[in-house]
Amino acid sequence: MADLLKQESVLRFAGLTEHDSQDYPNELESNMWCRSSTPRTFKDVVKALPAASSGELWATNEFIGTSGDVDIDAIRSVEGLDIEGLERGTGSALETIAQRSAAEPVVEVQDHQDIVDERRKALHALGYDVKFRWQIASDSYTIINPQEAYLPIISALQQRGEDDVFGWASYRDWGGLLKMVVICPSLRRVVSAGEEDLEELDGDGLTAATPEDEAPETVVYGGFQTGYDFRGTQTLWARPILFFPASGTVLPDTGKRYTRRHYGKATDAAHERANNRTPINEWWRSIYDDIDTRMVTVETAIQRSRAIAYDFEELPFSLKECYTYWGIAKKYAERAANRAKTIARPTTRPTVFNIQLSLLIALLEEYNGSMASNSYQEYIEVAGELYRTPSMMIQLAMQEHDKQTTDSTDRVLPEDQQTLSDSLEDLFDVPGITVETELDLSNEQAQRVQDGVQQRLDESV
Repeated sequence: MADLLKQESVLRFAGLTEHDSQDYPNELESNMWCRSSTPRTFKDVVKALPAASSGELWATNEFIGTSGDVDIDAIRSVEGLDIEGLERGTGSALETIAQRSAAEPVVEVQDHQDIVDERRKALHALGYDVKFRWQIASDSYTIINPQEAYLPIISALQQRGEDDVFGWASYRDWGGLLKMVVICPSLRRVVSAGEEDLEELDGDGLTAATPEDEAPETVVYGGFQTGYDFRGTQTLWARPILFFPASGTVLPDTGKRYTRRHYGKATDAAHERANNRTPINEWWRSIYDDIDTRMVTVETAIQRSRAIAYDFEELPFSLKECYTYWGIAKKYAERAANRAKTIARPTTRPTVFNIQLSLLIALLEEYNGSMASNSYQEYIEVAGELYRTPSMMIQLAMQEHDKQTTDSTDRVLPEDQQTLSDSLEDLFDVPGITVETELDLSNEQAQRVQDGVQQRLDESV
């Protein structure tokens, strides 16, 4: 009951249902922020979300009384309304026009949808300060009840033998805005730092990151993030994520972003299948299978982020400034930069892995807003872009630096480089970047990098 009354909350869970173990993985420290000493089940968390149904939306016309009589004096006092012109145009006095009117004092709104949670509505009737309705500007919007959308995750994961999940749901606006993370410990990978030392590279400021720059291995779990927004979007979405248990941080992965439009009968399997759409329970299974498949490439991607370093002795700006060029607020930029420099060897040459992880940890430590907010999501997307497109991100920072500098001699991007690129080959043309050579990548690894870049290009079209 208490969850229904909260405007904003983070609900942590472990296990799918009451029949599952609610133990967290041993790799997750007992005081980790994402743990709870008394976690709910995933099912219980979903039950706290709005049981959304369609409500009636009406607008009141104050110029018409409850008896149906039009308030002539009030209409005459409306500023900017040309009453004389209206009377001349119709050939009738205002009183006559009003007598002929069949307008109602209350009219149904057709171009907006009203989303109602009956439980919160009942609590409001009992005097509780709780929001129970949301609006969306659309006449074709079909409500997807979050409970009916998310409860099928249980059967989808059970069919894959995945019942030891954990995670959290962060919501605002009494559940009108949600972002939920589901982590699957069985999708676990251990990423080593690699066996071979990287050789020195020829060129201005180009030095391969050394294994000493990072910890010997990294444990990572797969999972997904999902959410919706009653206040203006018409999709329920999900996307793969990576979770690092050592730090409790979440990193958006390179996988496909799944969306489900609000039309048809999204939670009616027979209806969706009859209209050539995937029923929602099968939709969740396919998302899990995609994450499972993508975990095979995680080691390559993380090792790549360890092999590339940004050399701030060569770059004309600091790491803190670099974060701000990516849109990170100064408070978090300073905290992240300090942490990154503390563990970097040398301190002026942090790896991409260090930079993105330091940002995520700084947000966990310093961010006081809701994790369901768009601002928080935009910040962690920066870390995700570093993981996916490290060259493009440093070029983006350079581009922003060049925009802000008034001295042309301080500009850093080559004159012939007008577009952003994430080709490893192009890294050698950018000052201040250290990177292992393409020869250190196998054909298979190089193809995976190319596939990832192409996918980002496809998604941006």
